[in-house]
Amino acid sequence: METIQLTRKELYELVWSTTLSKLTQQYAYTNDGIKKICKQFEIPMPDGSYWSKLKFNKKFKKEKLNPIFGGVDKIILTIREEGNLINVDQTPLTIRTKEIENDPKAPLTVPDKITKPDILTIQTQEFWKAAKNNRFYKDDKKITYPIRFDINNRERALRFMDTFTKLIRYRGHTFSKENIETGVLVDGIFVELDLREASKRVPAKPPYSGTELEATGEFIFKIGRYSGEKEWRDGVVKLEEILAKIVAKIEIYAQEQKKQEEASRLWRLQYDLEKKIEEEIKKRRNEEVEKFNRLVKLSEQYDKTLIIRQYIEAVQQKAINANNLTPEKQEWINWANDKADWVDPLINKPNDILDS
Repeated sequence: METIQLTRKELYELVWSTTLSKLTQQYAYTNDGIKKICKQFEIPMPDGSYWSKLKFNKKFKKEKLNPIFGGVDKIILTIREEGNLINVDQTPLTIRTKEIENDPKAPLTVPDKITKPDILTIQTQEFWKAAKNNRFYKDDKKITYPIRFDINNRERALRFMDTFTKLIRYRGHTFSKENIETGVLVDGIFVELDLREASKRVPAKPPYSGTELEATGEFIFKIGRYSGEKEWRDGVVKLEEILAKIVAKIEIYAQEQKKQEEASRLWRLQYDLEKKIEEEIKKRRNEEVEKFNRLVKLSEQYDKTLIIRQYIEAVQQKAINANNLTPEKQEWINWANDKADWVDPLINKPNDILDS
């Protein structure tokens, strides 16, 4: 949408020279939206009597604009496109609802009689006929409407769901089934549906005592499940009159679910990446600890080798000093040096007996 930039003074002159009704025709805001902008930028607005006094040339007091303002003196207003009734300051649900309502081709009117029934309408009628005398009858292969009603109100429920289905298809969505639940697929997101009749507890009919549930004829339409579910109930406004709002909510609900799934997917990717890095660090640490322990072990082994060699040398020197280096003593010295070479991690001389 096209926008325009104003200063506080320019907007001040505008709201004191143009009525709110005309401003909402020029700009894509509600009355409250324009009032909020003026409040945000500390711009005084005329009261209800101002325009009447102005019209009849009566005296009025025009509140002055305070030139001192702590914020940025820059106001961006969205210009209303011709024929576009959507206001940018409204909720996403209201905007989407109006978008659907303003579409002349959207099937929004529930007829008094179904013409050209949707395939799901036909399948539901066939299911009711087959299950008439068998309450345990089921057909998991076909999708039918999730209607839970007293037989007297089924016809209205069927007309509502037939129009609802045609609107859903017109909006580019499809119907699907997960397990035994029927729902709408919006951009790959399954939104569960349920249409039921409200009931109230009344005194049981004789000869029974206590209370029983009695159908009220009021419709309740529910989408989603658990904390994300949303219900609409017949009241002053019937469900048939808020089809656009229901479909708008389904689309927004699916968008929110998709965002949550994408956020969960990204979180899982990040979690897996951090877990992988953590495991790699742990693996490297373990490898480093293992190498260090091996170093300590080899160092201790080498230290033992030095002690053995010192001992062998001391034995040999003692024998020489005592002139007692016999062939037997020399044989032992040779044997001991051989074993020192076997222990020495720098030599690792093989030994058939000890290695085995």
